Amino acid sequence: MAGLLNVLLASLVVSSLQHEQHALLVRAPADRTIAEFLYACADRDRAGARLLAARIRQLGFAADHDPQHLAGRSRVAFQTFPDGDLAGIVTQDLVGARILVQTLQEAVRWVGDDDPTTRRLLERLLEEKEAQAADLSAPCSAARRPPPATGDQGRATGHP
Repeated sequence: MAGLLNVLLASLVVSSLQHEQHALLVRAPADRTIAEFLYACADRDRAGARLLAARIRQLGFAADHDPQHLAGRSRVAFQTFPDGDLAGIVTQDLVGARILVQTLQEAVRWVGDDDPTTRRLLERLLEEKEAQAADLSAPCSAARRPPPATGDQGRATGHP
Protein backbone atom coordinates (compact mmCIF):
# COMPACT_ATOMS: atom_id res chain seq x y z
CA MET A 1 0.00 0.00 0.00
CA ALA A 2 2.81 2.43 0.87
CA GLY A 3 4.43 1.91 -2.53
CA LEU A 4 1.20 2.67 -4.40
CA LEU A 5 0.48 5.76 -2.32
CA ASN A 6 4.04 7.05 -2.76
CA VAL A 7 3.71 6.63 -6.55
CA LEU A 8 0.55 8.74 -6.41
CA LEU A 9 2.27 11.26 -4.15
CA ALA A 10 5.22 11.57 -6.54
CA SER A 11 2.85 11.92 -9.50
CA LEU A 12 0.93 14.74 -7.83
CA VAL A 13 4.12 16.57 -6.83
CA VAL A 14 5.61 16.31 -10.34
CA SER A 15 2.28 17.34 -11.85
CA SER A 16 2.14 20.41 -9.59
CA LEU A 17 5.68 21.41 -10.57
CA GLN A 18 4.87 20.97 -14.24
CA HIS A 19 1.70 23.09 -13.98
CA GLU A 20 3.68 25.82 -12.21
CA GLN A 21 6.45 25.76 -14.83
CA HIS A 22 3.94 25.82 -17.66
CA ALA A 23 2.03 28.73 -16.13
CA LEU A 24 5.26 30.71 -16.06
CA LEU A 25 5.79 30.04 -19.78
CA VAL A 26 2.43 31.52 -20.79
CA ARG A 27 3.41 35.06 -21.76
CA ALA A 28 0.65 36.51 -23.92
CA PRO A 29 -1.68 38.80 -22.00
CA ALA A 30 -4.63 37.24 -23.85
CA ASP A 31 -3.67 33.84 -22.38
CA ARG A 32 -3.44 34.96 -18.73
CA THR A 33 -6.60 33.02 -17.85
CA ILE A 34 -4.86 29.81 -18.94
CA ALA A 35 -1.82 30.70 -16.82
CA GLU A 36 -4.07 31.39 -13.83
CA PHE A 37 -5.86 28.07 -14.40
CA LEU A 38 -2.49 26.24 -14.46
CA TYR A 39 -1.46 27.95 -11.21
CA ALA A 40 -4.75 26.79 -9.68
CA CYS A 41 -4.07 23.24 -10.94
CA ALA A 42 -0.64 23.35 -9.31
CA ASP A 43 -2.19 24.49 -6.03
CA ARG A 44 -4.82 21.71 -6.13
CA ASP A 45 -2.18 19.07 -6.89
CA ARG A 46 -0.05 20.29 -3.97
CA ALA A 47 -3.09 20.19 -1.68
CA GLY A 48 -3.86 16.65 -2.87
CA ALA A 49 -0.25 15.64 -2.27
CA ARG A 50 -0.43 17.00 1.29
CA LEU A 51 -3.62 15.02 1.97
CA LEU A 52 -2.07 11.89 0.53
CA ALA A 53 1.13 12.36 2.55
CA ALA A 54 -0.95 12.76 5.72
CA ARG A 55 -2.84 9.54 4.90
CA ILE A 56 0.43 7.68 4.29
CA ARG A 57 1.61 8.83 7.72
CA GLN A 58 -1.71 7.81 9.35
CA LEU A 59 -1.21 4.33 7.92
CA GLY A 60 2.18 4.14 9.64
CA PHE A 61 4.34 4.60 6.55
CA ALA A 62 6.72 7.35 5.46
CA ALA A 63 5.71 9.72 2.68
CA ASP A 64 8.70 9.97 0.35
CA HIS A 65 9.21 13.56 -0.84
CA ASP A 66 12.88 13.00 -1.70
CA PRO A 67 13.51 14.95 -4.95
CA GLN A 68 15.93 12.25 -6.10
CA HIS A 69 13.08 9.71 -6.14
CA LEU A 70 10.11 11.82 -7.26
CA ALA A 71 10.69 11.76 -11.02
CA GLY A 72 11.47 8.04 -11.00
CA ARG A 73 8.27 7.12 -9.15
CA SER A 74 5.96 9.58 -10.88
CA ARG A 75 3.63 8.34 -13.59
CA VAL A 76 3.61 11.90 -14.98
CA ALA A 77 6.69 12.81 -17.01
CA PHE A 78 7.90 16.39 -16.49
CA GLN A 79 8.20 18.19 -19.79
CA THR A 80 8.82 21.84 -20.50
CA PHE A 81 8.31 23.89 -23.65
CA PRO A 82 9.59 27.10 -25.22
CA ASP A 83 7.92 30.28 -24.03
CA GLY A 84 4.54 30.74 -25.58
CA ASP A 85 4.05 27.19 -26.94
CA LEU A 86 0.51 27.19 -25.63
CA ALA A 87 -0.63 24.18 -27.66
CA GLY A 88 2.26 22.05 -26.36
CA ILE A 89 1.79 23.23 -22.79
CA VAL A 90 -1.94 22.58 -22.63
CA THR A 91 -1.63 19.27 -24.46
CA GLN A 92 1.07 18.03 -22.08
CA ASP A 93 -0.93 19.12 -19.04
CA LEU A 94 -3.98 17.32 -20.43
CA VAL A 95 -1.92 14.16 -20.98
CA GLY A 96 -0.61 14.41 -17.41
CA ALA A 97 -4.11 14.85 -16.02
CA ARG A 98 -5.39 11.85 -17.97
CA ILE A 99 -2.48 9.72 -16.77
CA LEU A 100 -3.31 10.68 -13.18
CA VAL A 101 -6.99 9.90 -13.77
CA GLN A 102 -6.07 6.44 -15.01
CA THR A 103 -3.60 5.88 -12.17
CA LEU A 104 -6.14 6.98 -9.56
CA GLN A 105 -8.80 4.74 -11.10
CA GLU A 106 -6.42 1.78 -10.82
CA ALA A 107 -5.59 2.71 -7.23
CA VAL A 108 -9.29 2.94 -6.26
CA ARG A 109 -9.90 -0.53 -7.73
CA TRP A 110 -6.80 -1.93 -6.01
CA VAL A 111 -7.72 -0.53 -2.59
CA GLY A 112 -11.31 -1.70 -3.01
CA ASP A 113 -13.21 -2.09 0.24
CA ASP A 114 -10.11 -2.97 2.28
CA ASP A 115 -9.50 0.63 3.38
CA PRO A 116 -12.59 2.87 3.01
CA THR A 117 -10.79 5.99 4.26
CA THR A 118 -8.01 5.73 1.68
CA ARG A 119 -10.54 4.83 -0.99
CA ARG A 120 -12.62 7.97 -0.28
CA LEU A 121 -9.49 10.12 -0.44
CA LEU A 122 -8.47 8.57 -3.75
CA GLU A 123 -12.00 9.00 -5.14
CA ARG A 124 -11.93 12.68 -4.14
CA LEU A 125 -8.56 13.17 -5.86
CA LEU A 126 -9.91 11.30 -8.89
CA GLU A 127 -12.94 13.61 -9.13
CA GLU A 128 -10.67 16.66 -9.04
CA LYS A 129 -8.39 15.25 -11.74
CA GLU A 130 -11.35 14.29 -13.96
CA ALA A 131 -12.66 17.85 -13.70
CA GLN A 132 -9.22 19.24 -14.43
CA ALA A 133 -8.85 17.02 -17.52
CA ALA A 134 -12.27 18.16 -18.75
CA ASP A 135 -11.31 21.81 -18.23
CA LEU A 136 -7.99 21.30 -20.05
CA SER A 137 -9.74 19.62 -22.98
CA ALA A 138 -11.43 22.86 -24.07
CA PRO A 139 -8.29 24.99 -24.59
CA CYS A 140 -6.48 21.97 -25.99
CA SER A 141 -9.15 21.50 -28.66
CA ALA A 142 -9.17 25.22 -29.42
CA ALA A 143 -5.38 25.29 -29.77
CA ARG A 144 -5.51 22.54 -32.42
CA ARG A 145 -8.28 24.11 -34.51
CA PRO A 146 -7.25 26.35 -37.40
CA PRO A 147 -8.21 29.99 -36.91
CA PRO A 148 -11.51 30.93 -38.53
CA ALA A 149 -11.24 32.62 -41.89
CA THR A 150 -12.31 36.24 -41.99
CA GLY A 151 -14.23 37.87 -44.79
CA ASP A 152 -11.12 39.79 -45.92
CA GLN A 153 -9.03 36.64 -46.22
CA GLY A 154 -11.71 34.93 -48.25
CA ARG A 155 -11.92 37.84 -50.73
CA ALA A 156 -8.16 38.07 -51.07
CA THR A 157 -7.94 34.44 -52.25
CA GLY A 158 -10.96 34.68 -54.49
CA HIS A 159 -13.14 32.49 -52.28
CA PRO A 160 -16.55 33.71 -51.10
